Amino acid sequence: MSKFKMLFLQTSFISLGIFLAVGIAQTVLHFFGNTYAADWYFLLSVIFAGVLCSLPSLILYNEKIKPFFIKILIHFTLVFAAVSLLGWLFKWYTGFIDYAFVILIFVFVYVFVWVMTKWFYVKEDKEINTALDSIRDEE
Repeated sequence: MSKFKMLFLQTSFISLGIFLAVGIAQTVLHFFGNTYAADWYFLLSVIFAGVLCSLPSLILYNEKIKPFFIKILIHFTLVFAAVSLLGWLFKWYTGFIDYAFVILIFVFVYVFVWVMTKWFYVKEDKEINTALDSIRDEE
């Protein structure tokens, strides 16, 4: 898979994950009688976060760093730093409780993106194998 396609998928999955997590949180808060009104720039901040947080995925292609666990650790740290910075910049949190909530959403989205990426790669691998099998059958 090309790096551009991977970045596009990561951006899409991250943005979708954030929207799902925030939507679920808003629904839960609504049932408890709390309301949440997003600022006008919230949608743009989520898309910007998707783009910015997908860039550290390029580290996974780095051949100089050998252990995959170290790549994941660096990736997680960079994405967490980006989310913390963006959260502060776009006022996603104002206090410790809000920041803890942002961290919870971050972990949910991080796992969601890994699961979706794995699913996409497995699906793509099966399609490639099917195409190769059909080529072999023709020969």
